[in-house]
Amino acid sequence: MKKIFISISILAISLANAQNNNEALGRKFENQRIENSKKFDAYIAKRYGQDRNPEVLKEIEKQRISLAGFIEDKPYFYEAYDQDQIMNSNSDYLQGGTISGLTGSFNGENIKFTIFDGSSVPGTPGRVFDGHVFFNNATGRISNKEATTVIYGDHATSVAGFIGARNYPYSATLNDGSTRTVNFKGIAPNSTIDAYAFLQTTLPGDTSPSTVFQKIIRAQPKISNHSYGGNYGWGRGTVSGATAWIWNGAFGSPNTSFDAQGTYFNNDRDYDQIVYNNPSYIIVKSAGNSYGDGPSAATSTYKKYYSNSSGALVEFAATDTLPASNCSLGYDCIGIGSLAKNIIIVGATDRITTNGGRYTSSTDVIHSSYSSAGPRDDGGIKPDISAVGTSVASASTANGATGTQSLTIGDGTSYSAPVVTGIIGLWTQINKQLFNNAELNAASAKTLMIHSALEAGNPGPDPHFGWGFINAKKGAEILVGKSNNSLIFSDETLTTEVTNTKTVKASGSEPLKVTISWTDPEFTNFTSQWGNVYNNRTSKLVNDLDLRIIDTTDNTTYLPWRLDYNNPMTALKGDNTVDNVEQVVIDTPTAGRNYRIEITNKGTLVNNTGATTPQNYSIIITGIGYTSVLGTHEAPALSNLAIAPTVTKDFTNILKAPKKSTFTIYDLSGKKLQSGTINSDQETVDLSAYTKGIYIVEVKTDQEVITKKVIKE
Repeated sequence: MKKIFISISILAISLANAQNNNEALGRKFENQRIENSKKFDAYIAKRYGQDRNPEVLKEIEKQRISLAGFIEDKPYFYEAYDQDQIMNSNSDYLQGGTISGLTGSFNGENIKFTIFDGSSVPGTPGRVFDGHVFFNNATGRISNKEATTVIYGDHATSVAGFIGARNYPYSATLNDGSTRTVNFKGIAPNSTIDAYAFLQTTLPGDTSPSTVFQKIIRAQPKISNHSYGGNYGWGRGTVSGATAWIWNGAFGSPNTSFDAQGTYFNNDRDYDQIVYNNPSYIIVKSAGNSYGDGPSAATSTYKKYYSNSSGALVEFAATDTLPASNCSLGYDCIGIGSLAKNIIIVGATDRITTNGGRYTSSTDVIHSSYSSAGPRDDGGIKPDISAVGTSVASASTANGATGTQSLTIGDGTSYSAPVVTGIIGLWTQINKQLFNNAELNAASAKTLMIHSALEAGNPGPDPHFGWGFINAKKGAEILVGKSNNSLIFSDETLTTEVTNTKTVKASGSEPLKVTISWTDPEFTNFTSQWGNVYNNRTSKLVNDLDLRIIDTTDNTTYLPWRLDYNNPMTALKGDNTVDNVEQVVIDTPTAGRNYRIEITNKGTLVNNTGATTPQNYSIIITGIGYTSVLGTHEAPALSNLAIAPTVTKDFTNILKAPKKSTFTIYDLSGKKLQSGTINSDQETVDLSAYTKGIYIVEVKTDQEVITKKVIKE
C-alpha cells in the first residue's frame, strides 16, 4: 500500500505542476491568437480594401481559420498533407503476438490516440466520419470533439484509418487501372481516437475560436497525430481559374528572394514549449509534401506568381530571376511547424514490394518524390524517421454533413505519420504490460524509435529519412530486453558539471550502440524579419548534452552522428551542437572489452524560464555482453539502484547500491548539500533540514554515475 501511495503522490504533484503550466500556456496561446487576428485584419484591409464581394469574404474566412502566423507582415497558412504499411514496418509481429518474451497480441487495446486533422478542401475543417464501416468493430471508437456543424472530412477519416481501421480486406483499383488486394487494417485496430480539427474553430461550450495549440492544451493527449503544416517555398495554387506556381516566400524584383524552408519559427517554439511543460505528450507530425515543387517541375509551363507588399499576387516578369524549386539541391524544404525539437517528424517512402514486403537492406527504402527533406537550417536532423506513405489505402468519406462509406489509395506524409503514431501506441501498450502500466514519455518514445530504426539511405542520419525507417518489431524487442536486463533503457537526470558515467562490456556480436534524447526548452531568440529567418544557422538547442564512448583499453573516443548543413546528405561524426538526440555507434567493438559511456553538457543546464535545473534524458544501450537469459549476468553495478520513498517529509533510502560507492545530494540549482559513503544495502539519507522541493540523489562508483529524483514535501 505504501508503494501505491508514493506513486499516486508523485502523480498528483506532477499533474498539479503540469496543470498550472498549461493554464499559463493556454493564456499565452490565446494572446497569440488575438494578436495574429489583429495582424490578419490589418493584412486583409491592405490586401482587399473595402470592396469585398461574397466570394472574397468566403476566401477571407478560409484564410482566417487556416492562419498559422506571420513573418514580418506576410501571413502563412496551414494545409493538410497528403496491409503494406503493416508488413513494411514489421507491425504484424506485434499484432500477431509473435514477439518472444511478450504475452498475447497488441492491437491498441486500452490505448487512446488524439488526432488533429481536417478535410482536403483548403480552409475547411473536417471531422472523422465515425460511422465508417472501418471503425465498427466496437462502439465508441471515434470521439469527435468538434461541433456537429463541422463537416465530415476525407483527410481526417483517412488519417484515423491508418491508425485504427479494423481488419478489412478488399480488392481495389489503383490510379493506373491495375487492381490490388488491399487490407485496410490500421496499426492499432482496437484503439480509440479523439478527433479535433487543426484549423481554428469554436469548440462546443466555448464562445471564441481556439488554435490548434489551444486545442492540444485542452485535449491533454498522450499520443497525438498532426498531418498538416505550412509551406514557405513554392506551392500550387489557382489564379484566375488556372493552376499556377505561387512563391510563398518574399521576393523583390528582379532577383532578391527569401524563403522560410528549414526555418525554426513560432509554431516550432510552441510545440516545443507544450512538450517541455508536458513531457508525457508524444506528438507526431508529417514532414510535408513540397519536395520538387516549383518552376523546374514537369508543370513548369504554369504561370508563376509572388505576393507584393500589399499581399496581391503579381506574375513574375520574364526578366526576373525565379527562386529555385523546393529542395533543388536535394534537401532543405521542410516548412515551419515541422522543425520542432521535441516532437517526431515523419517523412514518406515508397512501398516495399519485394521480399514479401519485408525490409532486407537500406536499398529497399526509397524516398517518396514529394516528401519534404531537411535538415533544419542549423543542421538539425529532420525528419526524425520515415515510413511508407505512397500508394497506400485507407478509409475516406465525402466532405459534407453526411458521411459516406468511401475508401482511398493515395500518397503523402499525411499517411506515413499516422503509421508511426500507431506503432508508438503499440509500444506504449507493450511497455504497460511489462512495467506495471507505465507509459512512454516524449523522450523515451523518440529514443526507442531512433535506436530501433532500420538503416535507410546513406549510413547514419540524413535529410530524406532522418534516423532511418520505422521498425515496430525491433522496438518491441528492445522493451523486452529492458525487462530481462539484456540491455539498458532508462530515464536519467544530468546535473551541470556532473558527468554521468557507465562502463559496459561489449558483446562483440553486434555494434555497441548508444542513443540519448531529451526534451529541450523551446528556443525563443529569433525575430520575424526575413533577414533573420532565412537560413539562420544559429543552433536552436538550449541545453546541449554530449554523448561519448571511450575505449578503456586504448582511450579512443567515439563521437556522435551529425549533419553539415552545407552538405547534409552524408552524415559525419563529431561534436553535435544542434540536435537533442545523440547517437554513438561502434560498428565492430572488441568482444569482452570495457567501454566507458559518458554524458556531459556544455554551459549551464536551465529550464524554459532560464533558471538552473538538471536535465532529464532517455538512454538506450545495446551490444553489451551480459544477459540474464543465459545466466551470465554481469550488469553494471548500479543497474538495480533504487530510491524509496521518492516522496518524503524527512528521510529517504538508497537501496541496492554497491558498498563503498558514494552519494551526493544536490538541489535543483546544482548546489551540493551533503555527501557520504554507502556501507549497506539500505543507506538512509536525512532530508528533514531542507525546504520543500525536488532534490537530486547522485550515486557514483569508480566506473559509473546514476542520478535519481526525490521530492521533499
